[in-house]
Amino acid sequence: MFDARQLVDQVMGALSSDGRANGAGSAGQGKASGGAGQLMTGALAGGVLGMLAGNKRARKFATKSAGTALKLGGLAAVAAIGYTAWQRSRGAASAPLQLPPAESGFAPEQTPLGQDMLARGVLVAMIQGAKADGHIDASEHARIFQQIESLELDAEAKAFVMDELGAPQDVGRVSAYSSSPEVAAELYAAALLAMDPDTPQERQFLTRLQGALGLDAALADHLEAAVSAELQG
Repeated sequence: MFDARQLVDQVMGALSSDGRANGAGSAGQGKASGGAGQLMTGALAGGVLGMLAGNKRARKFATKSAGTALKLGGLAAVAAIGYTAWQRSRGAASAPLQLPPAESGFAPEQTPLGQDMLARGVLVAMIQGAKADGHIDASEHARIFQQIESLELDAEAKAFVMDELGAPQDVGRVSAYSSSPEVAAELYAAALLAMDPDTPQERQFLTRLQGALGLDAALADHLEAAVSAELQG
């Protein structure tokens, strides 16, 4: 079984300013053209997989520093975003971004299905989010798959990523990992980290995802605001 948590760590690193630089410039590998079609084009450099470094949102904020949560890395990043947005949606408007208490349902170690399943859910949410603008065509899929084959990932990890990239747009693939209200918020945050929701297709995807995860509108709004603040640094 591949280490999904380690892969999440690498993805979150790619969304930080250092990770973007590493993913963009390593091993002489170029980026594929076109929006979210650049989803998996980053190379492995210094142990950092530039998995999502080429999506629209990452490019938009490429000259800015990562926020507090992204610097925490891995599952801690979505835990901090989810917990803080949850607090703000319930009246603590000025709550600073922070890690959840160890006993909180937002703490990765408290996840009902375990941290590895949470990590897999985060990866699925990010891939589904990055595909939400609908612009990955057949040629881009082929190019991305070829680049995945060149990465230093084990066979199971490659198969997981390829399967998710080839899967249809389906919010049910994300909500299948939602084992609690807290995890639902974290999965929504993960999807937002991989997209810049400025097209009708992306807004429709988020509406469907919000419904599938059972999130109220206030929490969804605070999650989006928290993610935007993170990626603007």
